[in-house]
Amino acid sequence: MEPQVYLADLRYNYSGHVNVDAMPLGVAYMKAVMDRDLPGVKSRLFAYPDRLWAAMQEAPPDVLMLSNYVWNERLSCLFATLAKKLRPSTLVIMGGPNIPNEESRQLDFVRTQPAIDMYVLGEADFLAAEIVRQFLESGSSLARLAETTIPSSIQRKPDGSVTIQPIRDRHREVDEIPSAFMTGILDEFFDGKLAPMIETNRGCPFTCTFCVQGSRWYTKVHNFSQERLFEELDYIGSRIRSLSPTMGTLVIADPNYGMFERDIEISGHIAKVQATYAWPKFISASTGKNRPDRIIRALDSVNSAMSFRQALQSTNAKTLKYIKRSNISQEAYADVMSHVQGRGMRSVSDLILGLPGETLETHLSAIRGLVNARTHELHNFQAMLLKGTELETVESREKFKFESRFRVLPKQFGQYGGNKVFDMDEIVIANEDMNFEDYIRARKYGFAFSVFWNNSWFEDAIVFAEQHGIRRSDILDAMLDSLESDTSSAKLLLDQFVQETTNELFASPEECAAYYSSEENFQRLVDGEIGDNLIYKYRTIASFFSWPEICRIAMHAIRGLLRDRGIVESTPDFESFWNDLQTYVECEHAHGSSIEEILSPVTAALTYDIPAWQEAGNPKNPSGFRHHEIRNYCFQLGPKAAKELQAALQVWGVSVKGLTKGVTRIRAEWQVRDSRVVATWLESATG
Repeated sequence: MEPQVYLADLRYNYSGHVNVDAMPLGVAYMKAVMDRDLPGVKSRLFAYPDRLWAAMQEAPPDVLMLSNYVWNERLSCLFATLAKKLRPSTLVIMGGPNIPNEESRQLDFVRTQPAIDMYVLGEADFLAAEIVRQFLESGSSLARLAETTIPSSIQRKPDGSVTIQPIRDRHREVDEIPSAFMTGILDEFFDGKLAPMIETNRGCPFTCTFCVQGSRWYTKVHNFSQERLFEELDYIGSRIRSLSPTMGTLVIADPNYGMFERDIEISGHIAKVQATYAWPKFISASTGKNRPDRIIRALDSVNSAMSFRQALQSTNAKTLKYIKRSNISQEAYADVMSHVQGRGMRSVSDLILGLPGETLETHLSAIRGLVNARTHELHNFQAMLLKGTELETVESREKFKFESRFRVLPKQFGQYGGNKVFDMDEIVIANEDMNFEDYIRARKYGFAFSVFWNNSWFEDAIVFAEQHGIRRSDILDAMLDSLESDTSSAKLLLDQFVQETTNELFASPEECAAYYSSEENFQRLVDGEIGDNLIYKYRTIASFFSWPEICRIAMHAIRGLLRDRGIVESTPDFESFWNDLQTYVECEHAHGSSIEEILSPVTAALTYDIPAWQEAGNPKNPSGFRHHEIRNYCFQLGPKAAKELQAALQVWGVSVKGLTKGVTRIRAEWQVRDSRVVATWLESATG
């Protein structure tokens, strides 16, 4: 009988949604090498835990290989245990970046996981096949394999002790790895749930302490050939069209896409694929940390499918020194933003809350700076103590006096083999320069940016305020202040967010797992009531379910700033204009609690010609745009926007739980209704 090897890069699907929604490219590379070099071995790939559990029960494998990332560590450890229960002689191997940097802690991890026979360090594309070969040559004996020396690994010996071997240098000629797409290995994952993922290169020249690839082992960048990439993209496009036409996403795994000259040519080929297959519509990628000129050229080609993402993480000099990172200057960033906006592209930036040296004041200063630089979208992450990074080491924890808590990762839970399992991350909630109260205040700003700013919902009103000398950062401050002082259901959203932010934190992984293991809390987790991505959850609620209240609060905040500057009193017929603008902004944005409601047109009676005022550049005095009589406007999604939004809603549903995931894949313009005059108010009234 052929030896059986199962390779599993597991992502939870228990809740009905797959949060890590990219194809299992890493283990597919390993299978591709194994298929070529060990033709007598039968290997299978797994991404979904339920399918792996069914296969293991039917035919326990000779070898089980499991990935270890922050989102699946506990899940993989559970399946290691289940495999040993079904068949103690199975060789269980784990590998992946989610393991501490310090050798002593690496050994401790393997010691505490008795079901793991071996842990592979570094890249395993070729090493996986080598281990299987040695295992077979050892007569499939765990004891005999343990007597051999496997490079780049931690091995469990027959007496239960563990030993570690030095890590190999990285393999430079990455094209020697067979393509996981062109071999058909990944065909089964064109299921409409998982997005195709490609690597154009491996490695990162930067040394950021919060990133696994910040270590010097990853410094050299190794490129896959363009010819190979072009073939893969063509292949993926054809498979998308025939097997999963609702999947509009492409994931590019590079840490710095667009930073290299050849990325411009790759983007050019993606544009050809778009023209042929109408895919991809959305590209998830982390763009480079310098050479914005190249990045913009690379993004220019792909028909607005990708945003310009200049991740700053911090603008505080002390913090940047601690995390070994340098950013472009604020002046250069502002120039880049002007260029991006002039070309009609969206800009995205990242900040990380809780990094060493960061205070509440410096963090909020960074947010305000990005707002004033006209950044469209901000991802306000929290500092994760991610295993495999310098920031997570014992030395860094002690040096910066990190206080951390554990929280369940969104949708990263399930029940398999009768066992409830939860994966979680460890985040910084305080350090030597920031306390927990500061953390909560900063989280409120993250909430405000996500709810009021990220999709440019209020851009027309903001531009009008700018015309009168009001800074964008003052507007964001006013929006949060307006929300905090409000007494409506919208204020309840903020209160619930703060409460959930506090309640999701636990002192230890065991305490976190125990809380969610109770039947009541586990069901609430399944239903999406607790344990989800809070920023996305509340952006979803604001965008689809509470939009009129959110719109009212935002417009009230801007009006207050205008009033304080005397604009309300000095502008003729201001109240009528402002009421019309608020109505227009509310109706322009597609929202509702059902697909039918979201896609349906709405009408509103307006005194002002808001579209003409927009076209004129939002002038300070709108009086010239007043209609002679009230007119009825119809607001309706255009054919393309309606098609794309409907497809997204059919994939994700219209529940808060589903849309919390889908909101990151729904482009802002898909929710923007077109407007047109359908009749004057008098004509409507008289029939």
